[in-house]
Amino acid sequence: MSAPISHNAKIKVAALNTKYSGFGTIVTEQFHHGACGDMEYSSSDTVVAINAAQFSSFKHGSSICGRYVKVNRSDSDSTHYIYKVTDVCKDCEENSPLFSERALSLFSNQDRLPIDWELIEGVKEDEDDNGHTSKPESKPESKPESKASGHHTSRTYRGRGTWFSDTRGSCGVDFSQDEMIVALDEAQQGEQRGHDSQCFKKIRVSVKGDPSKSVVVRVVDTCPYRYCSYGQLDLSQAAFKKFAPMSGGVLDLEWSFV
Repeated sequence: MSAPISHNAKIKVAALNTKYSGFGTIVTEQFHHGACGDMEYSSSDTVVAINAAQFSSFKHGSSICGRYVKVNRSDSDSTHYIYKVTDVCKDCEENSPLFSERALSLFSNQDRLPIDWELIEGVKEDEDDNGHTSKPESKPESKPESKASGHHTSRTYRGRGTWFSDTRGSCGVDFSQDEMIVALDEAQQGEQRGHDSQCFKKIRVSVKGDPSKSVVVRVVDTCPYRYCSYGQLDLSQAAFKKFAPMSGGVLDLEWSFV
């Protein structure tokens, strides 16, 4: 929810065509409904959340909700992208927006980037003479885009790997611990019955620093927030043993969707 601005706030609401410099970070939890009323979205959409002060407040009619920001990497201005503001980020630092996973991945596989951004009007998809690309994208209107498309195969995730003992998962199928399967963290799993669910998608997993040895596992379950944070995997016993004995308990993994 948006927060009203204090009379003593040092940061003013984002001004039109004023450039700000900060860091862009990726949202670390699945979200579908932000501060902008009926604008529903997911990490597969190219959207952005702005810090509370620069977002402003609905109460005073000054919110930048639903407007667009133009963003480029501060260390390279060769390409810019345009994103729709759909949420407020209460914990973001001054001038540092929070991006959906797909939005930030257009620039890099990194989770934090130095960026320049500005609030703009008159948005349209075009490309100027310098090759700057503008791509305004909100919730797809034609056909729903699966969340899987938001996970680029080139993007590598890193996190802790553990093993589990269940034989029936949140995807609604029975399985054996002898199978090459995995429980995906709740933040990245998506709605179990929604179009953005990762159920039955395949993931290539390797131990960090040793990509030569990898396994492909199938998503059949969800690892809850209290056990797995963003990027962490809960492997079947068979998959875990491909890397280490179960007595090891925890692995440092790298993985990507395939």
